[in-house]
Amino acid sequence: MTQQALEQARTLLNELTEAARNGQIIPVRLTGQLQAISDLLTQAAQPEAQAAPEEPTGDLETYRHTLAEFLRHAFHDLRLPLTSIRGYSDMLGNPAMGQLTPMQQQFVDVIKANSRRLESLLVDVSDMSKIRGGVLNLTPKMDMFKNIAMMVEKQMRPLADELKRTLTLEIPSGLPILNIDGDMLAKALNKLVENALRYNQPENGIVVLRAAAEGGNLLIFVEDNGIGMSPEQVARLGEPYFRSDDERVLAFKGSGLGTPVAFGIIALLGGTISVDSQPEQGTTITVILPGMT
Repeated sequence: MTQQALEQARTLLNELTEAARNGQIIPVRLTGQLQAISDLLTQAAQPEAQAAPEEPTGDLETYRHTLAEFLRHAFHDLRLPLTSIRGYSDMLGNPAMGQLTPMQQQFVDVIKANSRRLESLLVDVSDMSKIRGGVLNLTPKMDMFKNIAMMVEKQMRPLADELKRTLTLEIPSGLPILNIDGDMLAKALNKLVENALRYNQPENGIVVLRAAAEGGNLLIFVEDNGIGMSPEQVARLGEPYFRSDDERVLAFKGSGLGTPVAFGIIALLGGTISVDSQPEQGTTITVILPGMT
């Protein structure tokens, strides 16, 4: 069953990659096609986890790494037409190309928004496949968390302003120095902060990214006063494709992969995550990372 699901996923990816090279990608179908591929990969992993030895056999491990490498190249090829779509839609919005009618401008805006969404989905599916295949490359180096937090703040500030949320940092001095891939940590925190900003109060929504030292560890907190989650929802947090059926969550388009990717990255960085949340009272996500010894 595992082998069959993996082969089906590879076949679908071959077809999708060939369509990308020939310029035959159909944007409205792409999300469903990627989800079908990821579902097959999930299906392939489940029997393996239930049946066999704790350590995968050499052949299966090699196959998983090969498939993950194939996915990396496939997603690269799939992103190329999206880059072209975004580039030309940006050009159409340039006044130098001629004045657009209000309806034409609306069409261009929809193209740009959906191409950004598809590109984000491709990145998430690619990262998820790398995490599962054990081939996500990390480049650790000595860094201060303040630098990483400022990177997150810079990247999330436009969304906070768009949603009219308050985003603040509380980064004291004297925090442990990290030996870590700062870009990957920032990517994980971006996803957690993005969720906190989106699923918040329509007015007076507040998100705080703060840090503290405890022993030799760095504690990172992403706190919000948003809609919160039930214990059942918290238990499923990090499950691929899980999204709450709360209409305030469904109001924002998402793949359900952002949080699993964030959780996977934190685990690869040697950290742990805990979630404290109450419906209508907000959520606090705590990340614990080891400092340099």
